[in-house]
Parts: sequence; structure tokens; C-alpha cells
Amino acid sequence: MRLFRLGAHHKFFLWAGVVFLGAGVAVWAGYRHLEQQRLLLEQKNRPVLIERVVAAQDLPAGTVLHEMHLAVRAFPQQSIPADSVTPEQYTRLLGMVLRGPIKAGDMVLGVHTVAATTEHFSARLANGRRAVTMPVDQINALAGLLRAGDLVDLYVSFDHQRRKVTAPLLQGVLVLATDDNTDQQGGTGSYATVTLDLSPEDGAKLVAARQVGMITAMLRNPHDMHLSDKAVRGDLATLLGLSTSATEFKSVPVIYGNKVPRQIRATDAKPAAVREAVVTIPTAEQLSYLQE
Repeated sequence: MRLFRLGAHHKFFLWAGVVFLGAGVAVWAGYRHLEQQRLLLEQKNRPVLIERVVAAQDLPAGTVLHEMHLAVRAFPQQSIPADSVTPEQYTRLLGMVLRGPIKAGDMVLGVHTVAATTEHFSARLANGRRAVTMPVDQINALAGLLRAGDLVDLYVSFDHQRRKVTAPLLQGVLVLATDDNTDQQGGTGSYATVTLDLSPEDGAKLVAARQVGMITAMLRNPHDMHLSDKAVRGDLATLLGLSTSATEFKSVPVIYGNKVPRQIRATDAKPAAVREAVVTIPTAEQLSYLQE
């Protein structure tokens, strides 16, 4: 009888353990079910977040947008405006100008920006200066070597008293553009026009010289402040020192009745002064680009 009671006692504890285990499993299964339902409800009610471009900091009106001004932030889908900018489209904002101020973290919309206005070329001219454009067929344009920012000397060749004269017209003239290229770092190449920075008086000189003479441009070192007052006159023989003027003498006319007068050397004749090919002429006191 004692052994039977011990066996019944163990059975009781065994069944009790099974009952408690089943209850625990049921409680755990119920908890898991409720937790899954909660997560499903949260997921169902959770808003869909979509990233959009925002201001990385407080930006005042007139700011020209660059990458450092922009960031990315997620927003609920239902609160995103139609003209918002996605992270993949942020480049469309670069270089645009803000119409008004934007707080840090606010979306940068298309309505907030306007295209930057291009500065007029005339705004680059200093007060009292003028831009003069010359076609390269009227100027020796240095075989396409000019670029914006270069300095050139302009020489004019013309006929004076039946002699050819070549003289400096303008010195140290600033090149503003070749064709429409105003980039000082741009490469050289062919171009049809050259635009120069001149004072109104120098501009008038250049226009007048173009009508009666031939203009030649000489490239100048930007650090060279020297002004030349030398001009060349005479033909090529005079320039090369081959002129016969050194053997000419003063003469007097002799008349023989009705014959054609002849020139003979005077008794006190002396050789005529040699006409120098290089002569000195008045020049400006300073380079063109320094004149106000």
C-alpha cells in the first residue's frame, strides 16, 4: 500500500506539471499573437516616410545654393508637396537663388528658388571705360594666341607725306574677350573678334586709325610697365640703312636761257642730314589699362 501511495503522489505532481506547462505555453502563444497583432496594427498605421532635399542650415534670401547648403530628411508621404526635390534631383537646385529665407530642416521647393541672373558684360567695365570690338581681319590678332586678360600694344601703319610711318597708337591695352569668350583660364584658339578695354578718347583714336591705317597688335608681358616712344618712317631701304640720302648735297638751280633749269652742287655744299628711320614721338604718360 505504501508503494501505491508514492506512485499516486508522483502522478499528481506529473499531471500538475503538465497542466502548468500547458498553461504557460498557452499564455506565451497568446502573448505572441497579441504582439504580432500590435505590430501589424502599428505597421498599418505607421506613415510611409520619403526623403526630400532640405536646407542644411538657416538660409537668407538671395543665397546662391551650393551642395553645402543642402541636406536630406525623411517626411511622411502625405505631407510632401508636389514640387519637392528628391535626393537624386538635388543638382537642379545648384546655382539657383533663394527668393526668401528658409529655416534649417525645411524642404527646398521649386517655388523657393529662381534662376541666377547673368551679369551683363557692360557691368565689368570700370567707370569711364569703354569696350571696343575689332574684327581680326582688321588687326593682326597674334595668330589666335590672345585670351581675356592679356595686354597688347597697338601700332598703326599709315602714309604721311608720301612716306610710310609705323607708330605706337595705344600701349598696354587690356583684352576683355575673344569672340564671346571672357574666361582668362580658357584655352587659345581661332576667333573672329577681339574686344578691348579703352578710355573714350583711346576708343576714338582706334576707330579713326582703323579708317586710314593698318592696325597691328603686339603681345605685352603683363609685368612690363615700359612705354615706347619710338616710331619708324620711310621705306624699307631707309629702315635697313640702304637709303641714298646720306650722299645727297645741297644744290642751287642754274638757268640757261630757255632751257630746262638744272640743279648743281653749291660751292658751299655740304651733305644733307641723314633721315633717321627711327624717330621719337609723343606718347601717353601711362599704359592704357591704368588710365582712368
